[in-house]
Amino acid sequence: MNRFLLSVGTGALAITIAACGDTTSPLLPSQDVTASDSSAIAAQTAANEAVSDVNMMNGVSTTMGWSLANSNSGVSMSLVPSQEASISADLKSDCTYNSVDGRFHCLAKVNGNGITVIRTFAFFDTTGAVMNHFDSTTASMNVQATLSGIDTTANGADTVNATRNLTATGLFGAHNTTRIWNGTGDGTHGAYSSDSAAKRTSDVTFASTFTNVVVALPRSSNPYPISGTITRQVTGTGVIIKNGKKRTVTITRTVTVTFNGTSKVVMVVGSDTYTVDLSTGATTHN
Repeated sequence: MNRFLLSVGTGALAITIAACGDTTSPLLPSQDVTASDSSAIAAQTAANEAVSDVNMMNGVSTTMGWSLANSNSGVSMSLVPSQEASISADLKSDCTYNSVDGRFHCLAKVNGNGITVIRTFAFFDTTGAVMNHFDSTTASMNVQATLSGIDTTANGADTVNATRNLTATGLFGAHNTTRIWNGTGDGTHGAYSSDSAAKRTSDVTFASTFTNVVVALPRSSNPYPISGTITRQVTGTGVIIKNGKKRTVTITRTVTVTFNGTSKVVMVVGSDTYTVDLSTGATTHN
């Protein structure tokens, strides 16, 4: 078995090329495997996750009633303060309050890109105490979720198993027009994609950090975060096929998506820059 290590630029990507590939396919010449080939694998994984993240935050907004504009209070919700374990019509019908763990446990939902999401919610006042309801004294909300399924993308498909643990702040009072999300996520992807350059398959794991991801209300007219970042550490293996020849690569990559209020966002993958369409998950190398 022959191996070599290729390092490229700032935020270098380590690629181990194994000469023990599929015996039915000739080996792709090592000089034809570039950092951009492997960046494309990490980029597609991160793009699919970004779409799923936005869909999940929008799904939370729907459950909470934050997509319903209320011109009198200036917030996108229509709620009557209550001492009961109830929030909106959707939450009351889809989620059940558990007094043991202080969380609302919700029915499974399929999000906009075909992934099944199972969520729980917890609400806190300004002192950090758990609340069994949501009203104008609620200061923050924690959402924990599992995500699983097959995401069919513009140029392939992706089998996803993932978790999220996110907290939204900016809920206190009656006149806030934004929510700020922070938290973490992790999971696995088994994906394939193809374009004019190559065909790629991959099995990777990722760990995500959400930093001050700001969403504006009402979500119905503001479907994309207006600022903030999600950074992912993507690691795993992939196979690159060009002209009927293949190479196996081992990937280690840091990926950062920066939101700007539109569906087209910048994603930095090591030293490569992409544009991601959050409405489709399509990536374009800049």
